[in-house]
Amino acid sequence: MLNEFLAADIIVIGAPMYNFTLPSQLKAWIDRIVVAGKTFKYGAQGAEGLAGNKRVIVAISRGGFYSAGTPAAAGEHLETYLRWVFGFIGVTNLEFISADGIQVGPEHREKALANALQAATDLHAA
Repeated sequence: MLNEFLAADIIVIGAPMYNFTLPSQLKAWIDRIVVAGKTFKYGAQGAEGLAGNKRVIVAISRGGFYSAGTPAAAGEHLETYLRWVFGFIGVTNLEFISADGIQVGPEHREKALANALQAATDLHAA
């Protein structure tokens, strides 16, 4: 997995929010790509990411509303974690497509999914 990650220019991840954080399968994958000496190193100035020059596109879904300014914002540990961990390994070209509130009701679910699909369609080619 690490070699595939290092060889890729573009990474696409699907990440539903499970119990306020990422699925265990995604966490296991991250544990395999965050490797000292390969995707980051420690130096006199602290940690330095070595996996830059990649485009990472993350499609996330959340049952409720967790964006900044919402009452549940403090419980969001999916997008915030992914932003942090990819930044830690040096990835700065990180794009998120979100479908929020998909458990609020059928009408909102359809709207959220349509908006996310449109955002994916609007992505620019590398």
